[in-house]
Amino acid sequence: MYDKTKFSMLNIDDFFSSEQYQTIEDFSYADVQGILKGGYQIEFFYILDHVEVLSIQEVMDNTFLIDKANQILSYLGFDFKIGQPFELTDEFNHNYRFKDGSYNKDYMLYYYDFEDMLIVLGITWEGILVSFEMVNNKTIINNRLEFFIPNILRIV
Repeated sequence: MYDKTKFSMLNIDDFFSSEQYQTIEDFSYADVQGILKGGYQIEFFYILDHVEVLSIQEVMDNTFLIDKANQILSYLGFDFKIGQPFELTDEFNHNYRFKDGSYNKDYMLYYYDFEDMLIVLGITWEGILVSFEMVNNKTIINNRLEFFIPNILRIV
């Protein structure tokens, strides 16, 4: 079962050695400045030493990264796994706020409001989970959703 406190304790060093990722000290994630740790596929975005975003993208061609991604999801308490059929749950069923197929023609992005956080799941047309993004920072959430939400309806 997912535990919100686990996200706040999330640390890239628990999953990768320092030689396996890079650190970018001056990085902008959805127009918010912070520190990015990771590679192209699995990224941890920090503001003032607190993780604000976990992004897992384009890992399907690398078994090492799929394994690492699934270790992270398991640590957070999620039952679903990257590269596996996605099964609807009470939290992640048809109650998504938005869906978007414009990012990639091979899968649909589903945007969920989950315990005051944004979770974006990338699911192929065949039902396979291929990407995961979890955002804690309200400014980043609003910036990510501005495509869908008019300014007057933003999350405060």
